[in-house]
Amino acid sequence: MFVNEPFDVEKFEEFFPYMEEVFKFGSYFVNLEKNEVKWSLGMYKILAVEPGKLTSNPESFYQFIVPEDRALCIEKIKYSIENREPYEMEFSLIDALGNFKRLSAKNFLKFNAANKLISYNGLIKDITEKFMRQQELEAQIKLLDKSNQNLQEFVYVASHDLQEPLRKIAVFSDRLQSKFGTVLGTEGQNYLQRIINSGKGMQVLLEDLIDFSRLSFVEKIYTRTSLTAIVEDALHDLEMKIEESGATVAFSELPTLEVYPSQLKQLVMNLILNSIKFRKKDQPLRIEIKGKSVTYEDFPALSLQENIPYVQLDFSDNGIGFDQAFAERIFLVFQRLHGKVEYSGSGIGLSICKKIVENHNGFIFAQGESQIGATFTVLLPQNHSEA
Repeated sequence: MFVNEPFDVEKFEEFFPYMEEVFKFGSYFVNLEKNEVKWSLGMYKILAVEPGKLTSNPESFYQFIVPEDRALCIEKIKYSIENREPYEMEFSLIDALGNFKRLSAKNFLKFNAANKLISYNGLIKDITEKFMRQQELEAQIKLLDKSNQNLQEFVYVASHDLQEPLRKIAVFSDRLQSKFGTVLGTEGQNYLQRIINSGKGMQVLLEDLIDFSRLSFVEKIYTRTSLTAIVEDALHDLEMKIEESGATVAFSELPTLEVYPSQLKQLVMNLILNSIKFRKKDQPLRIEIKGKSVTYEDFPALSLQENIPYVQLDFSDNGIGFDQAFAERIFLVFQRLHGKVEYSGSGIGLSICKKIVENHNGFIFAQGESQIGATFTVLLPQNHSEA
């Protein structure tokens, strides 16, 4: 229960040192007419100096400030007095025990009846912990930037230097097969065909690795785009493969949301190609794409953000499916549930899908049943300005 009583200044002054200790700040009073300074107990604690050991001269405090900040601090104080404007600043010092400290300072000006500046009070807060965390964060960001730079250099090398030898292997293997195929005999042609197949497999692997690596460099701005248009564009590019596989793709009107259009198109294409690859040989493939709006309440097991609308996209097929025990493994790089001979590919396609979804602050998971089919579910925020 609060009682409305007059404020007891003496009790507050008694309590003030505890406030300074808890909130890690010190205070000082500067009398400009007498050119003297009074320091609180909090200031002595920040400087690791015994109470009473500081003189009333500002120079006794300046000596602790690191040389690179000292001139700037003195200049700001001088400017504050001459221009009658309060200052706010940050600086570093080395206390009496040799410890580095980062401080923030702010002053409050006091004028007399003639509007003359006669004194000011100041507060200095110890922000060393916050400053050190910020320094560590900036160092980690620099390391991350360096890693990204190295990755970009790898992508460049992979795009140019590594692909050129593969092209030559493919070209000369084809020439060898066309000009000297009959001379090589059955066994020689078998070996040559293995070389050609391995070269093509390496080319696919390299291209997928490049695609996966490039997804780490997201610098574009989200664009409000119709998912229906993206699916239609993807189906147009996959027209030949869909026709050759005998597949049918059905979808209704899909929502509009903020995305990286090129990445979403790649996501749709990869999921359709995955269905085509793992279709049944004795049954026509049917792929169905559905979309609807959902919220975090629809998926309590996932860390969806509250009060943000999401779009749920389901890619379902009647292919060979998979054992649900491998539902998480299929999204890992180079993870395969089937042999290369039976099902070709690099094992990166679904990893690329996961990376694209992560770039959109979304989620992707799969449900499957062996010889029945599979459903890949993608959850994406509708508006990234709210996410």
